[in-house]
Amino acid sequence: MKLLEQCQKWNEEDEFQKIIDTLEAIPAGERTPEMDSELARAYSNLAEPGDRVLFQRAIGLLEPHEARPGDADTQELIDSCRRCLALPGFEKNFRQRTKEAWAAFAGIEAELRRIMDTDEMRERGEELVEECQKVLELAFCSPSFELGVGVEKYELILSADGNRSALFPLVYFQRRAPESVLEHWNILVGRQPSAGFSLQAGELQVQAEDVLVWTEPREDRVSLTLYCEKLLPLMREEEDKVWWLLCTLTDQVLGEVSSIALIHDLDIVEQPRSGTAVLLSELPGKLRDMGYTRWDDAGDYLENSYIAYELEPVKDPEADWRLDVGAGSTRLPVLINDYMRSESGIMDDYHRDGIAAGFLCYPLDGFTGEGRAEEILTFRDALRESVREHAGEDAVTFLGGATGLYYGYLDLIAWDLPAVLDAAREFFAGTDMAWGGFHVFRRDVGAVRLWEQEGEPQVDAKTGSLLSAQDIETLGSFEDGVSGYFGKMLQWLEDFIERGVETGRFTSRQARQDLKIALWYSYACNNLDEYRYYYKAAQWMKDSEKNAGGCATWYYRYSVALMYCGRLEEALDYAEKGIREEPDYPWIWLQAAKLRSHSGDKAGALEAVAHGLKLEPGDHEFLTLKGEIEAGEPLERMEYHWIDPGADRNLQQGLDEDADEKQRSISCITVNREGLERFWNIFGPKPEQYAPDGPFTQFPYTVNGQTFDLVFQMNEAGMSSLSADWLERLADWLKEGRWLERNHPDGRPACLDTVLVGLDYHMGLVYHLMEEDEYFQIFLLPDGTEKEGAFWSPEESSGPEVYTIEEMEAVEEHIRKYFGEIGHVFHELVSPDIHVDICVVPPDGEREYYTLVTMGMGARRMQVPEELAKYRLERAELDISLPPYWRLDDESLKDERWYWPVRLLKVLARLPIQSDTWLGWGHTMDNQRPFAEDTKLCGAILGEPQNIRKEGFFCHLPGGEEINFYQVIPLHREELEYKLEHNAEALLEKLAEADFVVHPDRPADLL
Repeated sequence: MKLLEQCQKWNEEDEFQKIIDTLEAIPAGERTPEMDSELARAYSNLAEPGDRVLFQRAIGLLEPHEARPGDADTQELIDSCRRCLALPGFEKNFRQRTKEAWAAFAGIEAELRRIMDTDEMRERGEELVEECQKVLELAFCSPSFELGVGVEKYELILSADGNRSALFPLVYFQRRAPESVLEHWNILVGRQPSAGFSLQAGELQVQAEDVLVWTEPREDRVSLTLYCEKLLPLMREEEDKVWWLLCTLTDQVLGEVSSIALIHDLDIVEQPRSGTAVLLSELPGKLRDMGYTRWDDAGDYLENSYIAYELEPVKDPEADWRLDVGAGSTRLPVLINDYMRSESGIMDDYHRDGIAAGFLCYPLDGFTGEGRAEEILTFRDALRESVREHAGEDAVTFLGGATGLYYGYLDLIAWDLPAVLDAAREFFAGTDMAWGGFHVFRRDVGAVRLWEQEGEPQVDAKTGSLLSAQDIETLGSFEDGVSGYFGKMLQWLEDFIERGVETGRFTSRQARQDLKIALWYSYACNNLDEYRYYYKAAQWMKDSEKNAGGCATWYYRYSVALMYCGRLEEALDYAEKGIREEPDYPWIWLQAAKLRSHSGDKAGALEAVAHGLKLEPGDHEFLTLKGEIEAGEPLERMEYHWIDPGADRNLQQGLDEDADEKQRSISCITVNREGLERFWNIFGPKPEQYAPDGPFTQFPYTVNGQTFDLVFQMNEAGMSSLSADWLERLADWLKEGRWLERNHPDGRPACLDTVLVGLDYHMGLVYHLMEEDEYFQIFLLPDGTEKEGAFWSPEESSGPEVYTIEEMEAVEEHIRKYFGEIGHVFHELVSPDIHVDICVVPPDGEREYYTLVTMGMGARRMQVPEELAKYRLERAELDISLPPYWRLDDESLKDERWYWPVRLLKVLARLPIQSDTWLGWGHTMDNQRPFAEDTKLCGAILGEPQNIRKEGFFCHLPGGEEINFYQVIPLHREELEYKLEHNAEALLEKLAEADFVVHPDRPADLL
């Protein structure tokens, strides 16, 4: 194998270090451009977020080859590395790290207190420090801290080790301590002043009274010179130790925060200086007499530490960022100084903890006239407040700002960089600015453009939309009243938008502002009738509001989405606005009537119904709603309907197989206060890190000292409606601790990171590999048992293989044409490799049985032997026939007696992937045991589809490929053995005498 081929193979196997070791062994002058490219790619792939050295090495290797004709890959890799340097990415930002660390501390603090109370001989100090350090390292790479017992509470003292820049993350961390911790602990930043403190240096004991201090004012700070006769012998032997002793002693006298705030510099001398000196113990009084303010609270100090500065601006708009600054203010001058000197030590420290410090920048050429200076400051203030409001108080700390000749700057520390940049982008987009950007405090990287004024999109002249008349016709073709088609509609829209943005036809923001796209998008999401899709619609719609004037349909759909997200006041507000915009649209009156009734306005609700009936006389929905309003029914009851009267009757009579799904979506409308109280009785007390409705509801949960995220994939309303009995079982399962650790299938150890809970009580357990930064997930049924064959890992798949839209349409049309009309679809919620839906064709006059057909297996080509390639057997779908009494409702399918044929189809569909094989006519599968307790059937064979025309055996795809359809026929043990003794053809001839429709009690008497 050639060297480059071997490197590419290592790259596919993530063996990046092998590539580096091999190629670095070749002298630089002997490496080809292709070798440099492979080496650079290995550096880039090996680099972690914030790993500047490796990214810079990659760029250094690639830049000499940057201008090679036609080499777009090299330029793309260079750009990618530069982006990583300019815009740091973190696995977990400091906001997340802080939440996790406090959740973990809350889980161990009682044990820490117990040890401190009972350790009379002070023998467990190392154990205390080790346990606390493990927790603090969830937030800080190198925490410096002390534990102690104060007058009233225990104390956790976080030290900045004398660095002003370290105070900001420590104060941020301190201020987010949960109430449950603060009940017993004082969290302090900086070592506190301590009278009578002494340090031991060998046989010497040094106190503040042993040290002389000379002071020299330096504007707002002071220079100190220290002399200690006791330490002179040690000074000549271990100077570093003397410096540490005297700096520590000074911190103890002044307090660490005051030392940082007031000491400009400190020197140690071996001879007393001339002038008046004071004892170190007298230094606090001396500084007070000199007019300096002592600071004990780090937060107060930082809030009052702004300083103004002036610079000589460079009159060149092309100069490096900030060189045009003439004046500014800051709370962290060392950061500005490091940037101007092209140093990055503070930035490196911050990056290690998931923190990004930088500045938002924007042009000032739009500010003119006499009030220019005031307008610039007003704009900066508005930017600051908007970012704080939309990103959240806990996402950002502002440091100051500056005004340049050409650009304005707002300096900040981002505890959650994506949230800050999103908020800034949103602000810039709402202004007349030509652009807005972000730059980290590193001189050697570029700025990242967050926003630029957009060009005009390509609007269709006939429709006035980004959608053409043909596009709208395509969207209309998905309407069939079946949820699967609305899923296709949404997928088509998202693909259309993605292609449009990629090709430059329009921007993502322009797509979100397009009224017709918004109407179709919300139509698809709302008809999918699941909380997550209502949430998507609500998120999407807001951007198009300014174009929705006179369109009550827009207000109706937005109001419905808001209602199903539990945002009822907003939903009512938009319903009322819709009435004002277009009072002749009947369904906005329907929506307003429901929400008015819910808000207590019964008269207004009935008035809305009356308006609706004038527009739609005799309408079933309005008449039904009128009766429910008069009867005082709750909003949830009003929503438990279908539009079609016949379908609605089935729903009310309990005959609708989608009733459970309907109830689940309705459960997210209003919070059940009693249910919420029961929930916190089970999982409480409610932690401060509790985050509802974003879109899901989550909080950290600790078991046996291990903290993980508990995520309910619903809003708070949905969570409050979950069964209390089931929640108690879930809490018991969690407290048992059996899910806390697990091995990856290949044996690597992992710990529980997240528990996901669905509205249908299915669960997912996400594990973090202990020795690697990777995750995997397993899936659980509502009874806490594992879902067979369901496993996800990014190593296994970066996403399921799926049909293209055109292929999906062809397969779906083929099923309808040859197997019958699709009654409904069992949509697969988790698809680790391929997305396998099950289409259900109900009995009709021609076929008195159910037909279940897979849709998605054929998206992935199977590994068919070369000698069979001419038969085009690479793609396949499966079907199975069930008797008309078979139960396919949600409740029944929880029972394996009814579910096993569905499971069998899914297992067979994935068998070629999991076993690296293929399936075709005559192939068998042995389940090793009966499929369910009421049958002896334990295997299956594939044959030709039954009771359909031969041309239906194959589906021709648009690209010319074929999908082969096979009938799944379950087998007894004796029949499997017969096939092995004879052959598939002999067995299928025997089976032809039996009914191909599955009967669990079919005897094994055909042989």
